Amino acid sequence: SGDDPKAFVYAFDRGAFPNVPLVQPRLDSVEEWRFVNHNNDEHPIHVHVNDFQVVEYTDPTTGLRTGPDPFSIDNANAPAPTMRSDESVVEPGVLAIRTRFDEFTGLYVMHCHRLNHEDNGLMALINVIPAVSVYAVAVAGKAGKPAEVGLYDGNGDRLLATVVPFPGFAGTVNVAMGDVDGDGVLDLIVGVGKDHAPEVVVYAGGARGAKNAFTTELTRFQPFASTARGGVSVAAAQIDGSTADNIVVGSGAGVPSEVKVYRPVLQSSSGATPSLFSTFKPYGEDRSGVSIATGFVDFATGRESIVTAPGPGAVAEIKVFVFPLMVPIARGGHARAHGTGIDQPVNSASFRPFANNYRGGVSLATGWLAGSLGGAKRIIVSQLAERGSVKIFSSGSALDGGPSLYLKSPVDHAHAARFREIAAFTPFKGSGGARVATTSTTTGAHLLVSGTESASRETRVLKYDFVRPNARATSLQPVRLNQVWAGTAPGPAMLGGN
Repeated sequence: SGDDPKAFVYAFDRGAFPNVPLVQPRLDSVEEWRFVNHNNDEHPIHVHVNDFQVVEYTDPTTGLRTGPDPFSIDNANAPAPTMRSDESVVEPGVLAIRTRFDEFTGLYVMHCHRLNHEDNGLMALINVIPAVSVYAVAVAGKAGKPAEVGLYDGNGDRLLATVVPFPGFAGTVNVAMGDVDGDGVLDLIVGVGKDHAPEVVVYAGGARGAKNAFTTELTRFQPFASTARGGVSVAAAQIDGSTADNIVVGSGAGVPSEVKVYRPVLQSSSGATPSLFSTFKPYGEDRSGVSIATGFVDFATGRESIVTAPGPGAVAEIKVFVFPLMVPIARGGHARAHGTGIDQPVNSASFRPFANNYRGGVSLATGWLAGSLGGAKRIIVSQLAERGSVKIFSSGSALDGGPSLYLKSPVDHAHAARFREIAAFTPFKGSGGARVATTSTTTGAHLLVSGTESASRETRVLKYDFVRPNARATSLQPVRLNQVWAGTAPGPAMLGGN
């Protein structure tokens, strides 16, 4: 268009950042990436965090072929192709690099180091995930049998361990996974359900000496007053700028809704009660309880967010909060987007996933479903009542084309994400509700859904992938992969993803 400030857009795999395929390697793995350049220019590729070895360099314009190099670097040139006068490619330039992902898990980028190329979309997101994507399935107990949590490997759904977090307690428990001790391995966080003192326990996902994985308690504490017996919801993410995950908890029904963020429990402080980083009330004095999830759902903030929903009885309004960790230097305008202090969040987005009169409560999760479409993590919401419908919301991906940000000057970019529905389905017939979580893969994530079929009265946990039915589709379709677990339970099993 005539008012377009960008004369062109560069693309990885026909997509401009951030709507490019997610690169998601596992910790301690080795990957080889091959850049095949059909553009009429060369591109110095810079990869943050992990140095790499060049294993092949082919420059058809000079005939130079080298590699593998006996050293590692963080920047290497993807050479230009040879081209005809009409700019059709005769032979592309090729750069192949090999990287071992060690020590660091989390997000960073790779990009062309020519800044006008980077600023015009030639960038991609890398998210290093733990070597094993462990997820949790928690089943309520019964008379004489306490609640149990099963830990499963997301690759193959093999049972790894079973934990009894609260001996003698037969109610439901809430579960989440996160690396709260900073060792690159997912730990188990468990919050007790209703009719018990508000207790949280964290188990180390790695073996400790003679103890197997998920047998060492990192911490056990009460985040709320002992009289608050409505249960504790749990989540984990890097919120306060630490290298390990923070423990995030939400209050149960019967007290004013409150979210608390605790500092990570590092290996050097195992057994200690974590210190409090922040506390806030997402729904004021509402007493229906608060469900929580965490994840990188909003590119506009560049940080992990906390996603909240009120409990049954309140209108289901999803809110997204982020801690910018910056103190504003001016009042008004842009400064309002950064809050009042590093320990207080900003409500960056909100939406209602179901009818405005739906008050049955929801389950929340985040994950990179259909990660090949890029964008930030999706927010997944399921009904705890009625039909148990599941809906997926996105703040932007290749489903939306573009992205449109390249049509506007940076001064006009919005500071809040807008979430739209990109998929919806009902996984269980005649369901009385469903719960959701995700488990990470090397290309994105799969969805886990628990619920009960009215005909069989059997509780099941199912795994789904999501696909784009055609290149022009603006929504996703679920594809059922397999059944993870089935058994007898008073309701949908509680799920904790990664």
